[in-house]
Amino acid sequence: MPTIVSGKLVDSKVTQKVYSKLHKGALNTVHGIIVHQTGAPTAQHTFNSYSNAGANGAHFLIDKQGVIYQTALTNQITYHVGKLQSRCLQTKSCDKIDIELATKILFAKGESFALRVKKLNTHEQAKSYPDRYPRNNDAIGIEIVGSFDKAKQAFETVNVKQNASLKWLVDMLIKLLDLNSSDVFSHPEVSRKNPTEASTAAW
Repeated sequence: MPTIVSGKLVDSKVTQKVYSKLHKGALNTVHGIIVHQTGAPTAQHTFNSYSNAGANGAHFLIDKQGVIYQTALTNQITYHVGKLQSRCLQTKSCDKIDIELATKILFAKGESFALRVKKLNTHEQAKSYPDRYPRNNDAIGIEIVGSFDKAKQAFETVNVKQNASLKWLVDMLIKLLDLNSSDVFSHPEVSRKNPTEASTAAW
């Protein structure tokens, strides 16, 4: 059975390739897992970016062959989520007060879209999980190598080997971090990202 030791997922299926530049502080509580796609054609493209000072990224990366790399420790925050959407608006579960507050922020007249998104994020960040989506300081991120076609405005399809590795990794993290399947999200669910990102990922 895999174990987590000092933030490392120890198992023969996981290759350790930790980039300390991704670490942004102690991750004391994990409430969720966010599944991403890199927007790059190879794992090396992502590794190159992770070597830069102040790099942002996720805790794990799955390459085209299904190899799982751990790129950040599970006890460290990384920046991979972005600005949160309103979970209750997305799931149509807002109570009357929250739907009024969220819609007032999101559709405020005279303010730029970027400012409204920022204010909605601040509003959501103040909530406790699961009333909000997981954020950087309580989420594990998994990147899947996959190019983004600018002409089609779409990410490439996640392949069979990648999905097999993703399912194994998600299953292990759920068990080891005491999570549920309902705590796993694709990136566009929680943040304003292209809707095709990780849309073909299966876990």
